[in-house]
Amino acid sequence: MLRVGHPGQAGGISPGDQGCFRQLFDLSPDPTWIIAGNRFVECNEAAIKTLGYPSRDELLKVHPGKLSPPKQADGEDSFVKAERMMAIARARDSHRFEWIHSRADGTEFVAEVTLAAIQLSDQPVIYCVWRDITERKQTEQALARSKHQYDLLVSKIPFGTYILNSKPDGSFGLDYVSPRAEELFDASAQSLLADATVVFQGIHPDDREAFIKLNQDGIDQLRPFEWSGRVVSKGPVKFLHIGSTPDKQANGDVLWLGIVEDITQRKQMEEQVRELAFYDPLTRLPNRRLMGDRLIQLLAESKRSNRYGALIFLDLDNFKALNDKHGHGLGDLLLVQAAMRLKNCVREVDTVARFGGDEFVVMMGDLNEDKAASTAFARSAAEKIRAALADPYRLVATHGSPAGALIEHRCTASLGAVVYIDRDGTHDDFLRLADTAMYLAKKAGGNSIRLG
Repeated sequence: MLRVGHPGQAGGISPGDQGCFRQLFDLSPDPTWIIAGNRFVECNEAAIKTLGYPSRDELLKVHPGKLSPPKQADGEDSFVKAERMMAIARARDSHRFEWIHSRADGTEFVAEVTLAAIQLSDQPVIYCVWRDITERKQTEQALARSKHQYDLLVSKIPFGTYILNSKPDGSFGLDYVSPRAEELFDASAQSLLADATVVFQGIHPDDREAFIKLNQDGIDQLRPFEWSGRVVSKGPVKFLHIGSTPDKQANGDVLWLGIVEDITQRKQMEEQVRELAFYDPLTRLPNRRLMGDRLIQLLAESKRSNRYGALIFLDLDNFKALNDKHGHGLGDLLLVQAAMRLKNCVREVDTVARFGGDEFVVMMGDLNEDKAASTAFARSAAEKIRAALADPYRLVATHGSPAGALIEHRCTASLGAVVYIDRDGTHDDFLRLADTAMYLAKKAGGNSIRLG
């Protein structure tokens, strides 16, 4: 507790200095008064003018309860709260808080109050200084309303927004995150504003390193940031697109004005389009178009490695009879089973494609530099396929035949195989050779293999 008076005591002020203290008290631009017990015993001119009283005597006659509304902004009784604030000041020597005051004309304003417990002569008192902060509070409230309105506006936008602040020392942090961005990042604004790297934790582990590097490169090189990738959330994995544009500030900081968009549905649609463009919808095997691209790639690899590849063209022998007797539904079931058998007969690196109807193509690359060894491998693979496709098919009828009936059907295959290397021809040449060899196998009675 500050002591005023009693010279010679620790912390005391000499009698000569008490005049200076009084002068500072009277001339202070901030309203100031002294409280003894629960009464105002002294006030300065600034307090008199601020509260709108004609004189010091008139102000000091007013009961303290008249200088505040019955309740404060938090709902607490003003008298009870005043007693509590002074008790805190006595315990801590000082205390600062906000308070609603009442003027003589009944109008109210908000003040920032500082209480200090001091010893004035022989009496403990509360030295009170306060400042009208009504304008500041109105500004804060206006900003809060503006932010609330902005949040409402951006919450209607289907994508999220954010502001990232990167500093000259390389550090960065988020200054703003919209509610939609919180939802897309699956994190609260509080956690994101406290630590921007929370965003990194949500990126799929396989995409995270590239995201962090791209983000850092953008900051280092001051160029727009664009990224699309997977994000792991509480639900299914989703795809986000994140983009931002730099705005350099006078103090050297850079504000990155960014958007976050959920592109999961778009990605799914793109994948569906890709599936329709490159894969057979029934068997899920590559279609004729993708098969041509894969064969061109295999020929290019053959040229680089100087190793042979093999192409097997096959046609089911007794497929039409199944369709004619039991309908296309059962025929589709057989084609699906045939596709599965084909995939089980080859290596993972090999490609099985549906050429059309009941025709399939098998492509195998990187066999051997020796043509004879490659031919032997191709013949062995073709024989494995022939045997697998010759096994009876057991199909459950869904319509046509009695529903649920088990239909057994034998459907062998005719196979034409050719080994290739890039210097010997084009992909169309090898397809024709394999097709011709397959036709010879079928002409010979089917369930057989011919080499082209």
